[in-house]
Amino acid sequence: MKKLLAIAVLLGLAAAQTIAEITRQVQTNLDRSPWEATLTGRVQLPDGSTQEAEFRLQVIPGKEQLARVEFKKPAALEGNFVVISDKEVWNYLFLTNQLIIQPRAKARVEGLGINLTDLGDFDQLAERVSLRLLGEQTTPAGAAWRIGGTPKDASLGFASMEILVLKADPRPVSITLRDSSNKVVADLNFGNFRRANLTPQTLRKRPADAEVLRRN
Repeated sequence: MKKLLAIAVLLGLAAAQTIAEITRQVQTNLDRSPWEATLTGRVQLPDGSTQEAEFRLQVIPGKEQLARVEFKKPAALEGNFVVISDKEVWNYLFLTNQLIIQPRAKARVEGLGINLTDLGDFDQLAERVSLRLLGEQTTPAGAAWRIGGTPKDASLGFASMEILVLKADPRPVSITLRDSSNKVVADLNFGNFRRANLTPQTLRKRPADAEVLRRN
């Protein structure tokens, strides 16, 4: 009986996942090929109001490491898009037809009170947020790891994070951000995840007549 118990304990330890291993699995899975997903939920705007959110996230992983976020909701951001590379972030503002280019280290998404520039890059997220494994949870998509996080940099616009990562197909299925008062400032679900035929030219597409502004 003791031998069986010892074997069970060893098997349990072997099956246990560290946060570093989960991060590696997620990034390896997301790096397999270009992908896209629709994020829906609610976000807090700079004026403090919380509104419905819907936007499409497209990612080319690997050497290119390029991401594009296209906003449909809230209404104040409809028509805006963001392009994120390893060196810079493009913010396109539909109402003014301006493209604002900033170094990635300093950039944030215009019109949001939180920084979502790392959504498509789990390795970069792990560098900017201290992650820890909180346990597991059942989701409509299947069993998921619960991962908590604390930003290393206050400029990210939130004080804590919780991500659900699907176990069978390691990728985020939801993300919740809270401020220092534990108020939710973003609650987003990843839906319609699929592998997609994306090119850098597609993700960088912008209006030819847009006014380009560079900020250091």
